[in-house]
Amino acid sequence: MAVRERTSLLCPNCRKLISADEPVCPYCGIEKPAARKFLILKMLAEASGDITRIVIYINGGFFLLSLLLSFSRMTLAANPLLFLSPSQEGLFLLGATGTVPIAAFGRWWTLISASYLHGGLLHIVFNMMALSQLGPFVVREFGVNRFIIIYTITGVAGFYLSYLAGIPFTIGASASICGLIGAILYYGKTRGGFYGDAIYRQAMGWVVGLVI
Repeated sequence: MAVRERTSLLCPNCRKLISADEPVCPYCGIEKPAARKFLILKMLAEASGDITRIVIYINGGFFLLSLLLSFSRMTLAANPLLFLSPSQEGLFLLGATGTVPIAAFGRWWTLISASYLHGGLLHIVFNMMALSQLGPFVVREFGVNRFIIIYTITGVAGFYLSYLAGIPFTIGASASICGLIGAILYYGKTRGGFYGDAIYRQAMGWVVGLVI
């Protein structure tokens, strides 16, 4: 006669080790702890898949808001690089960074906010296309928390270097996207093997594309 193997899990409420078959946690009394555990895991998995989309929506929302703040001064130039360009005043209000916002106004927090602002339609479209391709891979291999840390810290580092270089006014997600590419390069190099080498070569292709 086969003996059924008992499995254990941590109660999602009190974090005590209990049997997965328990209808009620004997420590805290929560009902169906196993079902709640799987629900939490499912929610975390869904969040992992959605975080890139959320960041893209935040960027898009700030771009629309910058256009609304710049409606009277908005650029509708024939030059595609300048089409639908928010005004400098609108971008400043939302958190553009550089020597002017930081040195003149003490707005150090703009080192974070500037990663979510863009100077034109093509600017945000190209950056968000890159983010939609790079983000899911970084989330899958590094996790949601590390994705957020990489995106934020590399953006801050890039803008701080721009500040040290004396650039008066700067915005964009390019530094954060470069950080994601760097994370993928690191992953491919350390993973090794056929899969790691393929990932590394693909990431190098993105680097070449950025340079060109």
